[in-house]
Amino acid sequence: MELPGTDRKSNRLRALLRLLTLRGAYGAADPGGDAPVAVCALLALGLWGIVDRLQWGAGVVFDSFGISMLALIALLVLALAYLAARLSRPPLPVRSTLLLAVAVLPLFILSSALIDAFVAERWQTPAAATLDACLLVYAALSLRALSGRLQIRALLAAAALLGGYLWLGQLMDLRPTFWAPPDNVDAPDSTMSAQVAEEVLFDQQARLDEALDAVAPGDAGRPAVFFVGFAGVASQKVFAEEIKLAAHVVAERFDSASRQLLLINDHRDFDRYPLATVSGLRYGLEELGKKMDPERDILFLALSSHGSDEPLLSVANGILPLQQVTGENLAAALHDSGIKWRIIVISACHAGAFIAPLKDPYTVLITAAAADKTSFGCADDRDLTYFGEAFYRDALPKARNLQEAFALTRSAIAKREHAEGVTPSDPQAYFGEQIEQLLARQPMRGVSQ
Repeated sequence: MELPGTDRKSNRLRALLRLLTLRGAYGAADPGGDAPVAVCALLALGLWGIVDRLQWGAGVVFDSFGISMLALIALLVLALAYLAARLSRPPLPVRSTLLLAVAVLPLFILSSALIDAFVAERWQTPAAATLDACLLVYAALSLRALSGRLQIRALLAAAALLGGYLWLGQLMDLRPTFWAPPDNVDAPDSTMSAQVAEEVLFDQQARLDEALDAVAPGDAGRPAVFFVGFAGVASQKVFAEEIKLAAHVVAERFDSASRQLLLINDHRDFDRYPLATVSGLRYGLEELGKKMDPERDILFLALSSHGSDEPLLSVANGILPLQQVTGENLAAALHDSGIKWRIIVISACHAGAFIAPLKDPYTVLITAAAADKTSFGCADDRDLTYFGEAFYRDALPKARNLQEAFALTRSAIAKREHAEGVTPSDPQAYFGEQIEQLLARQPMRGVSQ
């Protein structure tokens, strides 16, 4: 006996809800036309738009490039539905597998957002893996509901396609979004007008002098560490947050809390710190050099930005046309400052390219990646890069010395990148012989608990 239309729709909905809650169901094979597919797709799109906008926060602008990324996701969903339908035995209607694919998208989007917002970072990978496992169970139950049997071949093909996309997305940062920091689009930076830019530039000398006046001189009779932090790119807060954490951790381990200079580009705040510029860095190093004992005091210079193998570190802040940090101008600034003893940590892609122009017996160099490798985690929705987490957050607070901190960092990053299937960043380090002897006589303060 044929069920009335409303009863058939009710049965289809109940069957779909059972599948979405990972319970077996039958009678879900008939999607009932194109309307259910369209409704689920629009619901997913609307939910994704809301969640994505909330995650970016204030100060972002619309980026039309996201339309192409969204089209790529739609193509992926269509390809998954087609593979699942054609590789099942017997073959299934593509419309049916497409409905099941788009129906789970709203739940997946919401679950992913909750994990990002409320799950502690160390538990996010297990939580994401659990969500992926639930998706696999959902796919298996769905194909079984449609065909009456477990479709191993279709599941493996769909998993391979999805895994390939995720790998490519990690490699090329294919995050679908309609939003971007102002520096990433061609439109003028809405967070910094020309008037604001002029005021900020006009105030820089005074801000630098004020920050430098607050730096205490070294302690008589023993080496003192002076910290300089440089966050290069304003459009992504990850660099500013990483330098702030670096300042805190170095202060704990090297007693440098009263001897800090932070140069930070941050689209959220133009007033708290002097801007990170090549000229500002050069001036700051020269003035600190006057406060330091050249024979015993040590500079800890932390830089965080995007990088290339020229070598070059990106410096960008709104509409301001800023000079980039190169191996040549950084080496010149250090040389002209008269600062002899240096610990330099560079968190950027290709940062290993800075080792050659900066190394000498009085310098320690630690970099997030080899000269020909990229590092990971440079995104505005993160507070730290992968290197920043491994070195500043996890290794340096507990290591007995810098060599141990680097070894712990390198090991942690290698494990993480292997688990994620990305090309290893291969962090590099150089330890000058003379500064090694100085640091051995003046070990870091007690390990934090």
